[in-house]
Amino acid sequence: MSDTRRPDGREQVTNSWRVGILALLFTGALSILFFRLWFVQLAAGPEWLVEADQNIVSSESIAAPRGDIVDRNGMVLATSVPGLIIEIDRSLLPIEVEDDVLQRLAAILELSPVEVRQAVERTGSGEVAALPEFEIDADTAYLIMEQRATLPGVTVRALPVRGYTQGSLMGHVLGHMGLPSPGDLERLPIADTNTPIGKLGVEREYEEFLRGAPGKHVYRINPEGAILEEIGTVDPTPGATVRLTLDVEAQAEVERILVEAIELSNALKETREEEGPAETPQPTERATAVVMEVNTGAILAMASYPTFEPQAFVGGIDVDSFEELSERQAFNNLAIQGVKPPASTFKSITYVTAMEENIFPEGVSSPEETIECSSQLAHDFGDDSQHLWRNWTYPESDGRQNLHDALRRSCNIYFWEVALSVWRAYARTDREGIVQEWARAVGVGRPTQVDLPFEHEGILGDRQLFEEWRENQPWRVRAEGWLGGDLMNIVVGQGPIVATPLQMAVAYASMLNGGTVYQPRVADAIETSDGERLRTLEPRVLRSVDISPETVASLRSDLTSVVRSGTARRAFEDLGGLVELVGGKTGTAQSFTDQEGVFHDSTAWFVGVAPIDAPRWVVAVMVDEGGSGGAVAAPAARAIFQYLLGTDVTPLVAGEDTER
Repeated sequence: MSDTRRPDGREQVTNSWRVGILALLFTGALSILFFRLWFVQLAAGPEWLVEADQNIVSSESIAAPRGDIVDRNGMVLATSVPGLIIEIDRSLLPIEVEDDVLQRLAAILELSPVEVRQAVERTGSGEVAALPEFEIDADTAYLIMEQRATLPGVTVRALPVRGYTQGSLMGHVLGHMGLPSPGDLERLPIADTNTPIGKLGVEREYEEFLRGAPGKHVYRINPEGAILEEIGTVDPTPGATVRLTLDVEAQAEVERILVEAIELSNALKETREEEGPAETPQPTERATAVVMEVNTGAILAMASYPTFEPQAFVGGIDVDSFEELSERQAFNNLAIQGVKPPASTFKSITYVTAMEENIFPEGVSSPEETIECSSQLAHDFGDDSQHLWRNWTYPESDGRQNLHDALRRSCNIYFWEVALSVWRAYARTDREGIVQEWARAVGVGRPTQVDLPFEHEGILGDRQLFEEWRENQPWRVRAEGWLGGDLMNIVVGQGPIVATPLQMAVAYASMLNGGTVYQPRVADAIETSDGERLRTLEPRVLRSVDISPETVASLRSDLTSVVRSGTARRAFEDLGGLVELVGGKTGTAQSFTDQEGVFHDSTAWFVGVAPIDAPRWVVAVMVDEGGSGGAVAAPAARAIFQYLLGTDVTPLVAGEDTER
C-alpha cells in the first residue's frame, strides 16, 4: 500500500475502501465456484455421467479386398470375393460355457465340435478368432444371429475372402495364404495378426502390393457396447492387381504334358522289368518344366508336379491334408528348388568354354579336328581320383568325332579330354576353374533372382568351395579336397554340381541370345483395381557375357543337329518339318543306390530353344527319376514346342534311351 500527500500537507489514505471491495468480490467468486462444483458433482452429476458414458467412441476395422492376380491376358487367377464368415470374440466368451457354445455352433454348421474347435485354435491366441474356412450362406448367418443369446461372442461378418479360379493350375507360382508367423511379423509391418497373408509364390513375393489398406467404421457406443450412432467411415483401399507374364493356356498345356511324361516314364520302367532282371527303381512321381522368353526373361509357363490347390489354404488347411501334401513334396516348386545334376545339358557350357578359350583335347587345335569317341578313357591324376571313365555307349565306341559331333552324340570322351587339357594347363592356378567361371557367368551356380521366394542357388564345385566345405562342413568333402577327377565330372554335368531347371533355362537363353543374361520374372506389371498401370516390370539385364557371334552361331547349329540326328532325334520325329526350327540338348544324370539300399533312377533332362535362328523361347524339362533324357524329357519338350509353334500336340512316344 502507498500513501499520498496533498499540496496542503494533509495525509489521506485512498486504497482502504478498494481493499474491502476486492475482498467482497473474491468471497463472492469463491461462493459461486463452490456452488457450481456442488451442482456438477451432486445435483447434475448423475445426468452428466450418463451423457459422458454415451460419448464413448469405438472403431471397427473394415478389411481391404486383396488385389487380383491375373495372367498376361487379364484372365483372373486369384481374386477377393464377398463372403460371410464367423468371428468369435473370446473376450465375450466365458471359458465355462465355451464347450457348449462351440457345440451349438457346430450343430448349426453341421460339423463336428472337434472341427470347430480345431479351427478356433488355428487362429492363434488373439482375442478375435476369424473362421474364413466356414464361409456361410445367408440362411446360416440368420440362424446364428437368431441364436446370439446362446452364442455369446459369436457373430457374423461380411469380409472379402480369397478365391482361386483355376483349381491347382499354376499353384506353385500363385502360392497360398495363411496367418502370419513370428518370422512374417518381423519381415512385414502387420498390425492385425488375424489377417491372412501370402505365404508362398506371388502371394508372398508381392504381398505389399496385394494387401491393400484397411478402412474403419467409427461409432459412438454406450458402456454395454450398444451402438448409439455412426460417426463416420474410412473406406478401405483395395490391393493392387499383379499382372503375370504367364499365360493360362500355355500353363495348362505344360502341366498336362508333365503328367503324360511321368506316365511315360513309369510305363518304360514296367517294360524294363518285364524284359529281364534289373534293379527295381522307384516310381516316377515328380517333374517340372519352364518356358521362358529368351530376350526378356519373361516366364510364359512354370509347372511343377505334384502340385496343390491354393484354395485349400483359405481359412486354414487341416493337419492330415497338410501332412499328405508335405509327404508328397507338393509344396516344392521344382523349377526353382529342384536341384539335380544337369548331366549332359551342361556340355553346352563346356562347349562354349572350349570355343571361347580355344581349349580342345590334346593334339587338337580346332573344333573341326576329330578324336576317337572310344568306349572308355583311362587317366591317372596321381591322386585319389578314379582312373577309368566310361562313355554312355560302353562297351561300344562311337567313332571319330569333333566338337560338333560330340555335342550331337553327347560324347563324354571328348568333353573329358577338354577337362584334361584344362587340368594340364591350369591345375592349381587361377585359371583352373575356367569352366566354372563360364558356367557362373551364364547363370549356373548362382541365384537367377527370379521374383519368387525360396529359390535354391544350386552348387557348382571348385577348389575354393571344397576348401570352404573342408573348413565349415567337413562331412561334405573328402580330406584331400578338390581333385582332378572332380573337374572331369563337372564338365559333363555330374559330381559336385546341382542346378535348377530355371538356372539351365537362363544359361541356354544367355548363350544363344549372344551373352545377355536376363533376370527371369513371373510378374509383368502392378495395376490399380481399375486397371491403371502403377508399375511396369521391364526386362532387367543382370550382366552381359562376351561370347563371340561365331560361337553363338556354331552352338545354335549343333543344338539343331541334336534333334535332327543326335540323341533327341527319335523324340522329335513327330515335329516333322518344324524340327529345323528347334535346337536343344538331352541329359541323363546318373542313377544311384542310397545308403538305405534304395535304387534311384536317373534324372531325365532336356533344354532347348526355338526358333533356333532367332531364339524366342527356351524350354527346360526335368523329370526326377525319369530315366533317360532322350527317352522321356525330350518327348515332353517336343510336345511343348509343338504347342509353342502352333501345330497339333501329339501324344508322347518314348525317344532313344541314351546317355545311360
